[in-house]
Amino acid sequence: MSRPNPLILLAIIAVSTVIMAGVAIRPGALMISAHEGDTYHLLDIIFRMDRGLEPHQDFVTPIGVLAFLPILWFIEGGYGVGTAILFSQLLVAVALIIPIWYTASSRLSARTGYLFAAVSMITVLALVYGGSEPGLSISMHYNRWAWAIAYILVVLALVPGRGFKWLDGLLFGLGLSALVLLKITFFVALLPGIALALILRRDAQTMLVAAVTGAVVAIGVTVFLGFGFWTGYVGDLANVAASEVRPYAGVTLTGLISEPSSMIAIALGLCAYLFLSRSGQRNAALALILLLPGFIYITYQNFGNDPKWLIPFAAAILALRPTEEEYQEQVTPLTVVALAAVVLILPSVLTMALSPFRHISQSAELYEPMLPALPKHSDIKVRIDRGNTMTALVFLDQREEVWAKYGEVIERPEAPEVAGITIPKCEVLAGTSAWFKEITSDLVAANIPAGSQLFTTDILTAFWLFGPFDPLQDGAPWYYGDLSGIENANYVLVPKCSFVDRVFGIMLDELNAADLDLVLVRNNELYALYQVN
Repeated sequence: MSRPNPLILLAIIAVSTVIMAGVAIRPGALMISAHEGDTYHLLDIIFRMDRGLEPHQDFVTPIGVLAFLPILWFIEGGYGVGTAILFSQLLVAVALIIPIWYTASSRLSARTGYLFAAVSMITVLALVYGGSEPGLSISMHYNRWAWAIAYILVVLALVPGRGFKWLDGLLFGLGLSALVLLKITFFVALLPGIALALILRRDAQTMLVAAVTGAVVAIGVTVFLGFGFWTGYVGDLANVAASEVRPYAGVTLTGLISEPSSMIAIALGLCAYLFLSRSGQRNAALALILLLPGFIYITYQNFGNDPKWLIPFAAAILALRPTEEEYQEQVTPLTVVALAAVVLILPSVLTMALSPFRHISQSAELYEPMLPALPKHSDIKVRIDRGNTMTALVFLDQREEVWAKYGEVIERPEAPEVAGITIPKCEVLAGTSAWFKEITSDLVAANIPAGSQLFTTDILTAFWLFGPFDPLQDGAPWYYGDLSGIENANYVLVPKCSFVDRVFGIMLDELNAADLDLVLVRNNELYALYQVN
């Protein structure tokens, strides 16, 4: 197997980075046309941290601190948040140049290595999570960053190389530590397969260096962030795991596994196990079969259920094709499995690769600032139609007498009440910017005191980014359960039309079940506002 030319490989990585990042940054602003709610969640967290608040200690989030620090560093350097997000992607890409170069040059053939390197950079620098939809979104950027790290770790684990064992161990230690601090789902799902691969290879030196590196990172984090960071992190993860609000990010696990595309992907994994075993590579086959459930679980937990694991899977399978004459009959089946995996994931790769070019082609007139109250950060924008189209799903059988009898047929539950006020069933489908602006404007007009902390019965809570309020201490920018932070709230805000009705209903049930003294202070078509005594 011919290895990649080191200079050509480095040039491909550099060119991919420069083109993807340069095209994305060129408009001078980050323009969002999808997943605005997730973007507001990200902004809520970033600006809390900019105020000095610590994740897992001052507010609830199951996402690791490494997902936000690169963005925060650029904001602290004086950049607007849109530019900071784009620069943070470039920073992560630069940090991964050497690991990607080393992985491709020590494990893969020339053509496979060149493609692997380019796709890895595309994954980091894309402006969409993947899939096949053409929207522009920074949502779930941490999933893409984690996948790029996972590409490196999976290939290093499955494919025996001619590299340096100490460097392998360093990359395993740093990579797994990064996954813990980025999105721990990846760490938990991949660690068993990676560990088994190293154990079967009896690679004691690599495992020792990896363990020492991980321990050093853990000690360093504890020194800088305190032991409370870890206890808070574990608490947030436990809160999410036990919550009925967010049991999964897309379809159910059985739904995902039963999808035709998923069934094909799983079948490819099983076929690869069979053909690798027959070709005498039992160790790699066993490690792969243990990694496969982890791949599926990560895909299940990530919004969009995009099976990006097919990228390192295909690269590793191509590298593991036997060269011994006695196993030559297995080369073609393994090649077919790898190429089939490439075909399955190709739409996602192309969507990511084209996203910066879609970004630069956008007309600025179609966008407006996402944070109109923060002019310094006007470089993050949302499509005007997406941000202001107030489309909602309503239950007519609870609003109009003529339809009430049909509600009885389907046994529609009655509209909920909070402290004597009936809350109509209404789910907002679009218009996040208008929703934030209008409710905040009404709160200001009602003379709600500046600095007040609001607990909002919704998955979006960032009114403090639109008006003179403070973020809720110990609250959750994106609700996961347990009425997080309500003990610190001055007011409880119940929207009359909310995002994600299922979650809204759960929050109202939890609110009514809580022992709270709520005094109504304002009630209109937008919301009911209660003072907490």
